Amino acid sequence: MSIDDFKLAPEQVAALRAKARASEARSAAGHPRRKRAFVSLSLTEIAVAAQAMNCPRVFVWAWLKYRMWQTKSATVAVSNRALIGYGIDRYAKYHALAQLEAAGLVRVERRTRRTPVVTLIEVGD
Repeated sequence: MSIDDFKLAPEQVAALRAKARASEARSAAGHPRRKRAFVSLSLTEIAVAAQAMNCPRVFVWAWLKYRMWQTKSATVAVSNRALIGYGIDRYAKYHALAQLEAAGLVRVERRTRRTPVVTLIEVGD
């Protein structure tokens, strides 16, 4: 037995290549790749950067996105206690929620003497 016994005929090679191309096309059509940029940062990193840039309100947005991902819900309660551990006081939270609401990014249900409930409004890509 020689190595030549294991060679494929040109027709067999062409058939295998066509089958592989068809399989790749089906695979690509079934699972389109996302084209949006994505970054993974810890909340601590974001908090430090927000404090360094004197913009704690940006942390509130990142925290909201994190909680919505964590709870698998577009609606979350935003307590003062949850944010104070990251150096975000209630006034920064109030200002951030007002600005995000004015920009049309969230809807805020304010309740007297209770934690506000925030709903994310999806923004098109």
